[in-house]
Amino acid sequence: MAPLNLLFTGATGYIGGEVFDHLISSNTKNQVYSITAIARKPEAVEKIRSSYPSDALTVVQAGYTDPVFATLVAEADVIVHTGESADDETSADVITKNIKDGALLVHTSGTGILINKSEFDQEVTRRYDDVADIKTITSWDLDHFHRDIDIKILNLHKIKPTVKTIIICPPLIYGTGTGKVNRMSQQIPWMIKFASILKRNGVYGSGKAIWSNVHISDLAELYVLILATYVSDPKKLWYNDDGYYFAENGSHNWKSITAACDEPLVKYGIIAPENTAKVGTPDEFHFTEEELKKELDPELYKYATSMYGTNSGSKATRARSLGWVPKQPDVYSTLDEEVKNFKEFGAPR
Repeated sequence: MAPLNLLFTGATGYIGGEVFDHLISSNTKNQVYSITAIARKPEAVEKIRSSYPSDALTVVQAGYTDPVFATLVAEADVIVHTGESADDETSADVITKNIKDGALLVHTSGTGILINKSEFDQEVTRRYDDVADIKTITSWDLDHFHRDIDIKILNLHKIKPTVKTIIICPPLIYGTGTGKVNRMSQQIPWMIKFASILKRNGVYGSGKAIWSNVHISDLAELYVLILATYVSDPKKLWYNDDGYYFAENGSHNWKSITAACDEPLVKYGIIAPENTAKVGTPDEFHFTEEELKKELDPELYKYATSMYGTNSGSKATRARSLGWVPKQPDVYSTLDEEVKNFKEFGAPR
């Protein structure tokens, strides 16, 4: 069988870079895909080309508004969309308009869609199951994060009945990536950045809110498994209205992450020993909104006061049914490395 044409977006990103790295490694062994990756900047194009010399890889300089992107979409048998995919309307529109009949779209969303604003700063132990709760997950109003783009993807097969869609929906992602440009996540590194600005560690709100989490390498392996299954036994996969895949391997509340960051923050000189959060002691420290507003610029203040009180619990039933088995260390085991990376490289982009 001739290799399938696969179009990949986001190869320079944190998620996409890791997925791309795993995909190239897998494809080198089997050559089932002829891969085209896009990147906006010339230096990014060259970085990808030089990092992955392969006859099965083409790298094209293109953004989502460039005509060449629409052409590449129309030529692809499979599209893996990871580049700013959860909230980028332009790319979603170009893909849904130009994708050809019979193609597969693997779209990346996020479990921010599970956030209920009325549950802010509360302990919510509920975990949405991507099988048992699928009708709930795919029927929320537009006030849920990512929902506007998810709707476009979920409705695509109604417009083009032979197109298949899969949405991969990760929670908090942790761990150092293997991508060639961006190797750092967002939520935990930003917490470390805030500690560096505020010159101390502390709990945001009550710290009781809970998120599921997944290691970046385990997440990438799910993409590779889905793409391999699509070639070997496509009927094993769920698509379209049922094609919604969570990926998780544990959960945390925000206070526990704060507590576990104390030691590495001191170790790498980000904060002084007397400025730890001291979780579980009479001196447990909680940031006030007034303090955060005074010390952080408006964008960082908004992030700090909106993210660390949210709940997003998920259960990856579909992925595990396919045989996906997370193998990487838990989130707490990677915090020393996260702080060390911040010390060496600064905040994520």
